[in-house]
Amino acid sequence: MSMPLLHVLVINWNGLEHLEVCFDSLLASDYPNVKLILVDNASEDDSVAFVRAHYGHDPRVDILVCPRNLGWSGGNNLAMERSLAAGADYLVLLNNDTWTAPDALRRLVAAAEARPEAGALAPKMVMFDAPDILNSIGLECSWACASWDRGIGRLDGPRWNEPVETIGACGGAVLLRAAALRKTGLLPDFFEQYLDDLDLCLRIWNAGYTIRTCPEAVFRHKFSATLGQGRRARHKYYLNTRNRLYLLLRNMPLRRFPQLNVAIVLGECRAVGRALLDGAPWRVWAHARAWAAGIAFMPRALATRFRQRKTRPGKCAFWPLMRRTPLYCPGFLMPEQGWYPEVMVSGKGLRPMSRHAWLDVDTGPLRLTHGNCYPRLGPTEIRVSMNGRALATLASDGLDETMLSVTAGRLEFEAGRIFDADETGALADLGGWIAVQPAD
Repeated sequence: MSMPLLHVLVINWNGLEHLEVCFDSLLASDYPNVKLILVDNASEDDSVAFVRAHYGHDPRVDILVCPRNLGWSGGNNLAMERSLAAGADYLVLLNNDTWTAPDALRRLVAAAEARPEAGALAPKMVMFDAPDILNSIGLECSWACASWDRGIGRLDGPRWNEPVETIGACGGAVLLRAAALRKTGLLPDFFEQYLDDLDLCLRIWNAGYTIRTCPEAVFRHKFSATLGQGRRARHKYYLNTRNRLYLLLRNMPLRRFPQLNVAIVLGECRAVGRALLDGAPWRVWAHARAWAAGIAFMPRALATRFRQRKTRPGKCAFWPLMRRTPLYCPGFLMPEQGWYPEVMVSGKGLRPMSRHAWLDVDTGPLRLTHGNCYPRLGPTEIRVSMNGRALATLASDGLDETMLSVTAGRLEFEAGRIFDADETGALADLGGWIAVQPAD
C-alpha cells in the first residue's frame, strides 16, 4: 500500500484532562506517515505546555496555537489551511476527548485509497466508557434540515459493519480528502457551531465526490448529550435553529424548495407550539431571531451558490440520502452503568438494561424481579454473575422473580438476546427489564 501523508488535527480548548489518552492512542497508531497536530484555541489550562513537555520530542507531533479562540470551525480551518499548504493528502479532524484504535488511521487511509471518489469517510465512533454502544457512524439529514448521528445510542453489531454511503460524517472524527477540500473550500466558521460539519459534507457531495462510512476504523468518544443551562443552552438552541436555515439556503437544490419549505414550516410550527405549551417563551424568541437571521442571510447564500456553480454537478447527488421523516432526531437514550430509566412492566417498576449492566450490592439475600415488555418476540435471557462466577440465568415471557444470596460486590448482568429497537419501536436496543431489591 502507498503511504499518503496524513495530518490528524486535534482541536482543543481547555481540554487538558483529555489530551494524554488522545495523544497516547494516536502515537500507538500503526500508520507511519502521519503528523499529529494539537490545534489549540487559546487554552488557559496548560494544554500546550503539557503536549510540548510530554510529546514535543516526537517528530510526529506538532502544535498550532490559534491567536484567540476561533471556535471549532475556525480553529480547524486554520489548521486545514496549514496542512493543505504542507502537502497533506488526507486530513482527520478529531475531537480531543477521543481514543483512537491502533489500526484506525491505517484503515481510514486504505479505504480512501480504495475509493478515490470518496471525499470524506465517517469512521465508527463508540461511547468511551461503553464501547458496545454507538455514538456515530455517519450523519442523517431530514427535509427540515435537521441532522443527527446515524446509529446513536444503538448497540454495535454486524448490521453497522457494512460500508455504505452516508450524507455526512460527524466532525468529531472524520477523514477528509485534501483534493476534495481544494474544490469545496473549508468549514463555514460563521455557523459558530452545529451543522457546520454537515454543510461541508453537502458541498463535498455537490463537488462530485461521495461520502462513505468506514466501520472498521474505530474511535471512542466521551460523548455528552447535555446542552448546559441558562444562557449557554439558549444560545445553542438558537444556533441549531438558525443553522438549519443556513444549511437550506446554501446547499439544498432550488427545485426542492417547495417540499423543503413545507417540512421546515411544519417543523417550526410544531417547535413553537411545543415551546408555548412548555411555557418557554425564550424558545419562541429564538425561532423568531433565527428566521430574521435566515432572511438577512439570503444574499450571502446566493453569492455562495453562484461561486459554487463551477464545482457543482448538474444533479444534486446527496438528495436521495435526505430523510423525509422524521423531521427531527427521533430521540435516543444512553444507559448509565448499562441501565435505562425505569418503566412499568405488568404493574411493576423495572429498569431496562443494555447488553451489559451492573450494580454494586451488599451482602444478603436479593429479590430479582425480571420482566418482558415484548413477549411476542420471545423470552428474555439474562446471565447473572459476580466475580466471574455464574449465579443464575433469568428468562421471562412476562413477570417473574428469582431469589439470590450474594456477598458484597458487583452484580453483573449480561443479555443473551437483544430486543432490537427496529422491532420494538423503543429508543434503544434492550436486553431485559429488572428490579433488584433486598429480600424481606
